[in-house]
Amino acid sequence: MSDSPTIILDGKEVSFTQGETIYEIATRQDTFIPTLCYDPRLKSFGACRLCVVDVKGMKNPVASCTTAATTGMEVTTSNDRVEKFRKTLLEMVVSENRELEVTPLRSIASQELTLLVDKYDAHNGRFQGAQSGHSRLDDSNPFLLRDYDLCISCYRCVRVCAEQEGDYAISVMNRGFHTQITTEFNGFLKDSACTFCGQCVQTCPTGALGDKKALKNEVMVNS
Repeated sequence: MSDSPTIILDGKEVSFTQGETIYEIATRQDTFIPTLCYDPRLKSFGACRLCVVDVKGMKNPVASCTTAATTGMEVTTSNDRVEKFRKTLLEMVVSENRELEVTPLRSIASQELTLLVDKYDAHNGRFQGAQSGHSRLDDSNPFLLRDYDLCISCYRCVRVCAEQEGDYAISVMNRGFHTQITTEFNGFLKDSACTFCGQCVQTCPTGALGDKKALKNEVMVNS
């Protein structure tokens, strides 16, 4: 008999390794939990809160990507309360996002938000208000499109640049509705520490960052 610790995940006993999060265990069990700020290459951040789950004995849902499993924990990944919570969060995200129909050629991850909005039918526009993020379409570099009108401040680009590449070329300026993804001194990428590796583009879940070469080729093919 295995001596591995176990949790109860949606009624099923599942073993885990010490230090694993609920999200990691659920993913290993092919149990769907939505997220927008998670990238398996990066440290768990818990910013988007879409990955919340119910844990028996806890009053409020917890972020599964930052909550480590403990022996005997009983987790419910989906119920009416959790699904309502997720839909409301997505509606709030959509209220800030100007466009959902973006071409997949912008990046590998560019459809993540669109797919979740469709899944949860979060199109109704209940929430209206200010919008954060302003595009830097004046950045004439030939590689990376910076369409921050589509940014949802998940910070995946900031984190992958720092944690994976060690370049720290991308940063965050201001807070709240004034939040802006930027570079040092709010300048152009060519004047920053950016090496144009494209990691930020490939992790962006909305298409706010795009591959200019791929988009240019699409235009040429369709013209």
